[in-house]
This record gives sequence, C-alpha cells and structure tokens, in this order.
Amino acid sequence: MADKTSNDTGDTLTQERKPSNKASAKQRAHIEHLMQNIDKPIELPQSSNKRSLLKPPPEIVLNVKGSSAGAGSSDFHTYRELRRKEHLRIKLMEAEAAEDVLGEEFNRERESLKRQDEEKTAKNRAKRQKRNKTKKSIKSNSTEPPPPPPAAED
Repeated sequence: MADKTSNDTGDTLTQERKPSNKASAKQRAHIEHLMQNIDKPIELPQSSNKRSLLKPPPEIVLNVKGSSAGAGSSDFHTYRELRRKEHLRIKLMEAEAAEDVLGEEFNRERESLKRQDEEKTAKNRAKRQKRNKTKKSIKSNSTEPPPPPPAAED
C-alpha cells in the first residue's frame, strides 16, 4: 500500500492526491478552499450586459479598403470583421429601441387600466356611501317606511 501511511496510533491516512488538470478537480479544490474560509463573503461576478459585448465603433477607421480592387488578400477579412461588428451593433441598437417602444406601450396601457379601475372604484364608493347614507337616515327616521334600495348598475 504505497498510497497509505500510518501514524503513531496505527490509523491509516490517505496521501494527498496529486493535482489534476481536470476541470472537476480544479472546481473541487476551489470549493474546498472556499469552505475553509466560510466566514469570508463570496463576490459573484456581475452579469454581463448586451452592450458590454461590443466595443464602441472606432473614431477613425484606418483600414478603409473593402473588397474592391487593389485590396490585399488579408484586407477582405478585416473588412468583413468590421462589417460584421457594425451590423451587430446596429442590430442591438434596433432591438433596444424596439424594447423601449414596447415598454412605453405597456406603461400607457397599464396607466389606462389603472385609471379605469380608479374610476370604477370611485363610482362604486359613491354608490356605497349613498346607500349607507340612506340607511342611516332610515334609522334616524324609523317612523317612515324605508325607500327601496337603489338598483345595481353594471
């Protein structure tokens, strides 16, 4: 048993494992390290934003050649990469604008529904207060016969 050793009391202890390059071994080692310092707070990385994926467009484009005549063989790939980045940037800007429009429409609709609910509540409150007022007046004037209750309006 080459991988086990014994101490003075006769207990057998396993030797330290050799470091492994596998991802699971690295993750295990990291978790064990975190568990040793359990009182220390863990800082989680911030979530990435869509805009952080792209750098802003360059102020000055030094490579103005495209896929036209006179361009070298490597210039086309550079042009294609710049073109791809610009199209992606424009697509993200359009998606953000569409999201803003949808958000504004949602807010307008929500305000409209909220206003309608408040109007209906105010109407019901007025009817309820009127009904309660007539009930109180009936109790105070118990000699008169009670008037019929107001018809419910929908």
